[in-house]
Amino acid sequence: MAVGKSERHNHYTFRKEQVILLVIRNLLEELRFEGSESESFGRPEDKDGNPIFNEVDDVKDYIDRRFKFEKEGYYIEVIFGKDKVFLSVHSDEDMQDEITAILRKFIKDQD
Repeated sequence: MAVGKSERHNHYTFRKEQVILLVIRNLLEELRFEGSESESFGRPEDKDGNPIFNEVDDVKDYIDRRFKFEKEGYYIEVIFGKDKVFLSVHSDEDMQDEITAILRKFIKDQD
């Protein structure tokens, strides 16, 4: 994981590996995003647009895709490129530190 930091913006760069979908889903859940946002991230949908919770998308299919998750006072962007995943947090510094700690916990759990 590579990290960059400024006054109101942190960004993280990850290798594009399957586990990143779980890391992002866990981050969203830990930050208490609505259940459907956190639980459905990285999952395929049925014909009615509902997430299929017992399946996971293939991260290789996520190319040039951007996702934005907003809460009061901050937002998170996730951008999938060909070989890397970019996660940006736009917030006050105290929230950046909290999110960094959460990310490190989930990344450590996946090693």
